[in-house]
Amino acid sequence: MNGLVLLLLIALPAFVSAQEGPREMTPGELENYEFEIEESQVTVSDLSLGQRYVLSTQRREIEDLIARRLGILSLKGDRSDLKVMQDLVERKVLRETREWQSLGIVFGDILAAEFDLHWISYEDELGISKALKWQKTENYVFPVTLFSKRIQFNEKINVLAVFEKIEADVSSFKAFEKGRPVFK
Repeated sequence: MNGLVLLLLIALPAFVSAQEGPREMTPGELENYEFEIEESQVTVSDLSLGQRYVLSTQRREIEDLIARRLGILSLKGDRSDLKVMQDLVERKVLRETREWQSLGIVFGDILAAEFDLHWISYEDELGISKALKWQKTENYVFPVTLFSKRIQFNEKINVLAVFEKIEADVSSFKAFEKGRPVFK
């Protein structure tokens, strides 16, 4: 019995402090609080031969799908293709994640052409991704999963609106890198 009482006396302070919840900080403590920031390691490199092959293969797949389903034999590689992409979305032609990612690759090609971006390999703690990069900066766009993630979360896809949002973002980081003020 004495052992049980002793155990309760030892465990009680830990139980009580756990019930109290987080301690409230004073404004001074909060102002001087140092958050733990975990630096993630990112490796950026040119696309490997395998990654370039995957991009080429998926480009051909989406172009074949566009030809079969919409009767359009070739894309122009500029913003005029956004309407074709929207037609694919509205007609519910794309069903699999790979098809949505293929659309993201062709969309990425348009972004690259329109905004002077280039394809790179981006590796972090989550894995390796193909991304677009502007010059020698740390500004990236990840078009491959752009649409597939939206579909995963049941978002409506408006290709032109996504393009215009990225256009604004790219313009902002280009202006920032050139030392000009950014106004929105």
